[in-house]
This record gives sequence, structure tokens and C-alpha cells, in this order.
Amino acid sequence: MKISMKRIVRAMSIIMVVIVYITTIILSSSIIDTNNIFSKNNIIVLAIFIVISYIASVIVSNKFTLPLKRIEKGMKLVSDGRLPDISRIRGTEKFEEYDDLKKAYVSMLRVIKKNTFDLNSQQSKTEIILEHMADGMIAFSTSKQVVHMNKAAMRMLNLTESEDTFEVICQKLNLNVAFDEVMYLPNYQSLEIKTEMGEMALSIVFAPFFSDELNPMGIIMIIRNITDSVKTDNVRKEFIANVSHELKTPLTSIRGYSETIMNGDLTYQEIMRFTKVINQEANRMSRLVSDLLQLSKMDYKRQTWNKVTLNTVEVINRVCEKVRYEAEQKSHKLEVICSEKVPNIYVDKDAIEQILINILTNSIKYTPDGGLIRVYAGPVENRVYIKVIDNGVGIPQKDLSRIFERFYRVDKARSRKMGGTGLGLSIVKEMVDGNNGTINIDSKLNEGTEVTMTFPTTKE
Repeated sequence: MKISMKRIVRAMSIIMVVIVYITTIILSSSIIDTNNIFSKNNIIVLAIFIVISYIASVIVSNKFTLPLKRIEKGMKLVSDGRLPDISRIRGTEKFEEYDDLKKAYVSMLRVIKKNTFDLNSQQSKTEIILEHMADGMIAFSTSKQVVHMNKAAMRMLNLTESEDTFEVICQKLNLNVAFDEVMYLPNYQSLEIKTEMGEMALSIVFAPFFSDELNPMGIIMIIRNITDSVKTDNVRKEFIANVSHELKTPLTSIRGYSETIMNGDLTYQEIMRFTKVINQEANRMSRLVSDLLQLSKMDYKRQTWNKVTLNTVEVINRVCEKVRYEAEQKSHKLEVICSEKVPNIYVDKDAIEQILINILTNSIKYTPDGGLIRVYAGPVENRVYIKVIDNGVGIPQKDLSRIFERFYRVDKARSRKMGGTGLGLSIVKEMVDGNNGTINIDSKLNEGTEVTMTFPTTKE
């Protein structure tokens, strides 16, 4: 049982009074009647001495203990996670020992305050970094409970606060991962698993984390959305396969017909027919390589655009005259309908002509004989729109989102038969983007297609 300093000081004061009282009785008889120590007068005198000594002891004990009480109160605030105001601590104490103690206490508070500030600052920075990470991060304790989850993880996985266990989250991601398997990975290794959640492709990395004493504290799960990279990889593989196929087909024909000619025993008409096929396939390969080189230049930003101000109506009429013969061969009716005072456009001259030629050529090819193709132009929100509408075969709704992909064809056999490389619309899209334009295609199967483009009227 601990004893209070106040009580000891007060008890000692009273004992001292009693001792003084007895000594006074023995040594003096002028104040106290020595014949009767416990007489009424003596008791009154003793009581007065005790009261005076008690008041003096209270004053003395408070003087001794008050500085300690202030320090004790401050220490309780520190233990509760709060820091006392150092500026309110009183100045120098009268006793040297208390003054040294107070200085040590203030110095300790300053160190704690600085360390707390540094810790809070570091924690704030860490929380800001975690909350603004593109990757999701979930930390689990050794009891498999979530101790931290950033917004990216909640957004990507559509998680709520109720889903706060390792098993629940792994089950939602269709992952068969044991907590202990990750917790005790050898040599601080990590475990990476790729999975899919809806239309998202995810890469999930599990890694244990430890305390400064290398004691296991839990598991960190990092979730990365790799949908775009997976799509890019698939497009790259598909692109390589398509290029290989597009080159293999004409090469096979060229090799077959050339070997037949080399074997001899052919008539002049057969040689001319075979040579014509070889020439057609060589031209097809040449167009394919030319388109690939053009796309490569735009991909690597090596394409330069010589933008100038052009008369919109004149550009449209000039392009329509270039394709009119092709349209007449299929008995199409080609019309140009422009509103009054169509603004000029600020684009590359060769690019805008190639864009319109590609769009109009597609309309002519994929519209049955005797079709109608109209070209509209007019102002829209400080820009110029150019619209091409036909009543051709149209494009299925499911294919509209992919028509700008390289080598993508709605009807592969028909496209190859008509001499297309599968890169026309990809080139159109790159050219439109390079000239600060927009393009949108709307179509219905067996009803027709509507291509709408907009271009700037001035330098942007």
C-alpha cells in the first residue's frame, strides 16, 4: 500500500507539535501548569498548537506536493493521448530539485510533441498516398480482419464495410487462397494471381508484413486493374495474326500461279490470266504494306499535318467528282447538300480528302446497285459537320464498337473480295484525331449507315 506524501508531512507536523508540547511542559512552567499536564488549560493550549501545526503542515505539504501534482496531471493527459499546453506550465520553482524535475518534464513534453507531430505527418502522407493510389490496397490483421482499405479497392471490387474478412473478399473474387499460405511465405516472397471480375481483368498480389521485431502482423493485398493491358495484348496478338494471314493469302496465290507458269505448257491466254492474278495480289500486298506504314507513322507521331484553311464546299465537291465514276458504275445517285454559308475548315488538305474518299468509297462498295448516297455539310457549335448517309447493307449493332479496330471486318470474305485491307477505317480515325476532329458511325443492318464528322474552323 502506497503512502501519500501529504499525509506523512501532516503526521510529522502533529508529532512535532506533541513533542514540543511535552518538552515545553518539562522545561517551562510559566505557560503550562506542570502539576497537571492534562488539565483543561493545558489541553486547550495543546489543541491550539495542533490546529496551528495542522494549518502549517497543510501549507508546507501543498508547497511540496503541488508541483508534483501538476506534473502528475500532465502525465495523465499524455497517457490519454493528449498533450498539455507547455506555455501554461509555471516558471521556476523555489526548490532546486523541483525546478530540475520540471525542466526535465518540459523537455520530455517537447520531444513527445515533436515525435507526435512527425508521426501524424507521416501517417497523413501515407493515408493520402494510399487513398489516391490507382491500385487497390487492403490490409488484413492476423485475425483475418480488414484493418485498412483504400477507396480504389472499394471502387474496383464494389466492396462495403460489411465485407471485412479475408475469406469473404477472396470468395467475392473467386480466389482459392489460404490465409496461412500467404502469411508464412518463405523469404518474404509474394503471391500473384490473375483473375477476372465481370469485364475487368485483375492482377492480385498477396504479401505478408511484419513488425520491427520481424513478428508477423498481417497480409497486404494489392489489386491492379490490368484490363487495358490485357486488351492491348490481345489486340497485338490479333494484329500479328491478321497481318500474317493477309500476307499469306496473296503470297500463296502468287507462288501457285508463278510455279504453274514456270512449269510451261500454257497457252498465251492462260499465261495472261495467271499474270493478271499475280499482279492483282501484288497490288493488294502493296496497299496493305502502304497502309501499315501510314499507321506506323501516325502511331509514332512521325506524321506531320500541314493544316490550312479550306473551303468546305469546294473540298466536298472535289472529292465527290473523284469518286463519281465509281458510283456511276454501280448506278448510285450521289448528292451534295450543303447549308448556306458553310464555314471554312482548318485541316490538312490531303488528309481531309483521303478521309472523305475512304468514307465515300465504303458507301459505294457496300450499297447495292442503284443506291442513294448523300453528303451533308453545315455549322455546328463553332465547328463544321460533314455527314455521309447511304442506304446500303448497314452494320450490325454488335460490330459498331469495333469498326475502328485494325483488320476488323464485319464480313471478312466480302471485304477481301472487294479488295479491302481492313485498315481503311483505322486510318480514317487516326487522321480525324490528328486534325482535331471527331467521327461517329451509326448504322442499322440492311437499312444504311450514317457517318458524322466534325472539324475545327480555326486553329485550336
